[in-house]
Amino acid sequence: MMMKKSVSAFFLLLAGCGGGSDPAGPRIDQSDLSTMQAGEVRVLIPSDIPNGLNLPSGPAASEFVVIVGNSEPRLDRVASYQVKADVRSGASVSAAAAAAAQASVPWSALAASPLPAGEAQLRFEKRLRAYERSSLPIARAAVTGIQGLSVRKSASVNAVRALPAVGDTISVKVPSANSSNLCENFIRTRAVVRAVSRRAIIAVDTLGGAGAFSTTELTEISREFDDLTFPTDSAYFGNPTDVDRNQHVILLFTPQVNLLTPPSPREASFVAGFFFGGDFFPPTAAGCRQSNEGEIFYLLAPDPTGKFNNNVRTTASVRQGTRGTIAHEFQHMINAGNRFLNPAVSAFEATWLDEALSHFAEEVVGRAQRRFTETQTLTIQQLVPPNDVAAANDFSAFFYQNLARFRYYLVDTEAFSGLSADADTSIAARGAGWAVLRYSADTYRSADIRGFTRKLAAGPDTSVKNFVAAVGVPLDTVVANFLVTNYADHLGIANLDGKFNYRSYDMRNVMPPIEALISKAAAVYPLKVREIGAAQQTIFSRNRSGTGSYYRIAVPANAAPRNVAIVDGGGALISFPGAHVYVLRVK
Repeated sequence: MMMKKSVSAFFLLLAGCGGGSDPAGPRIDQSDLSTMQAGEVRVLIPSDIPNGLNLPSGPAASEFVVIVGNSEPRLDRVASYQVKADVRSGASVSAAAAAAAQASVPWSALAASPLPAGEAQLRFEKRLRAYERSSLPIARAAVTGIQGLSVRKSASVNAVRALPAVGDTISVKVPSANSSNLCENFIRTRAVVRAVSRRAIIAVDTLGGAGAFSTTELTEISREFDDLTFPTDSAYFGNPTDVDRNQHVILLFTPQVNLLTPPSPREASFVAGFFFGGDFFPPTAAGCRQSNEGEIFYLLAPDPTGKFNNNVRTTASVRQGTRGTIAHEFQHMINAGNRFLNPAVSAFEATWLDEALSHFAEEVVGRAQRRFTETQTLTIQQLVPPNDVAAANDFSAFFYQNLARFRYYLVDTEAFSGLSADADTSIAARGAGWAVLRYSADTYRSADIRGFTRKLAAGPDTSVKNFVAAVGVPLDTVVANFLVTNYADHLGIANLDGKFNYRSYDMRNVMPPIEALISKAAAVYPLKVREIGAAQQTIFSRNRSGTGSYYRIAVPANAAPRNVAIVDGGGALISFPGAHVYVLRVK
C-alpha cells in the first residue's frame, strides 16, 4: 500500500497539465492568441510556441496577461529569461494607460491597528526550527528502544502526571533560544500556576511577576484555548500528543521570550512565543536534557515597566499579541508530535509546508471565532465591520498577518515562492505558502478541507511529495492555476472558469486596503504586472520554482501585428525545468 502511494505521488509530480492541443479535435495554433476567447486560459510549454506568441491585427481591442511560470518540483531553482516584444510593421501600438484593472473599495481606517508582519519572530523561528530538523531526528534515533517510539509509554512518563492546582509553583526548563544547542543549554525557572481549565494550565514566570494577569484575562485566555483554538486545530491537523498524560497543554508566560526581542526602537515586530519539539523527548543525553516531557508553549510575558530590554508589554497587548501565535504554534506541536510518534516517519515536515499549515491554522481559528464558514468568500467589510473593535482585534490576531505576508509576495512574485526553503526567514515566501495552500484547499479539496490538512500534517512524506499526494493533482497544475488566479480573482472576466477565483476570499476587495495600510499609498491590488508596451523592447527577468512573472499586453483595434518571445540569455527558446507560459485573455 505504501509503495502504491509513493508511485502515485511520483507520477503526479511528473505529469504535465498542459501543452499542445486536444489530439481528438482540430489542431489549433497555440501561439496565435487571436484564436483565444475572453476568459480562456492556455497552459503552454516552450515547444508550443517555438517562435513566440503572435498577436495578429484585428478589428477589436484585446487584452492578455502572460505569465512565465516555473513548476520545477525541486525547491528554489532559479531560472533567468528574456521577454522580447517586436512590432511586425512600422505602425504604432498604443501603450496601455495603466496596468491591470485594480479593483479598490472604499474603506475606513481599521478600528485597531494590526501588528507588523513579524520579522523578529521569523528570524528567531529560523534558528529554532533549523535545530529541530537537524538535531532532534538524531535524538529520536537514539531513543528507538523506547516502546514503539511511543513517548506515552516511556518509563519516565509511564504514570499520569498530576495536574497542578492554582497557586502551585512549578519548575520549567526554557530552551536558551540564542544557543546553538537548545537541548543542552536552557534556563531553569519557576512559574506560578494562575489557572487550570479543561485543556490549559496557565503559568506565569515568577521572574516577571506572577500576578500580572487579572482574573478576567485568565478566564479569556483559558476559554479561547479550550473552546476555540484546541478544538479547531485538532479538527484540522489531528489530535495533539499527550506526552505527560494529563490531557492539558501548559501556556507559560515568561520574560525569557521577551528577551528574544532586541530593545526598542530597533524592532517594530517582536517574538510572541514558540513551541519546541525537544519537550517530547526524555530528558537524557540520548534524548534532550532540556525536555519538560510535556506539551508547552513559551509565550511573551506582561512587562508594564519595560524591565526586559526596555520593551513595554501591557497585559492587554500580550493577550492580543499571543492569540494568533498560540493557534500557529499549536499546529507545529501537533505536526511534530505526531510525526515523532509515527515509526513510519523519518523527518519533520519541510519548513515551507509546516509554516503554511501553521499560518492556515491562524486563519481557520479566526474563521471559527467569527463564525465564518471555511470557504465563505470574505470581503474587507466582513472582516473589519465599521466600529466593531472586537472584530478588528480578531482580524489583527488571525487574518492580517497572512494577508500582509501575501501582499509582500504579490509585489514581487518572481523573487519569492511559497515552495521555498526561504520560508524560514521570508515574510513573502510565507505569504505565498499560505496562499497556495489556501487556493488548493478551495479548489481541489473543498469537500473535505479538514481531511486534506490532517493528511498533510500526518505525513509520512514531507515537502512537495507530501503536498502533491494530499492535493491529488500534479504540481504544475496547481502552480498554473494558482498563478492565473492571483491575477484573475474576482476581476469579473467574462467566461472565466471558476477555478481561477479564490473561494475563500475576494482578493480584489481584500488586498487593496492591506496594500494601503502597509505602503501608506493608494488602495490598489498589489500584484506586480509589467506592461509590454508599444515598441520593440526586451525585459530581463527571472523566477524561481513554484512561482512566475506577470506581463500585460493591451492591443488596440487594428493595431499592427506583433510577436512576444520568451527566450534564454542566448536568444534560444527557454528550456529550464518546469518552464511554462500561461496566457489569460482578459478581453
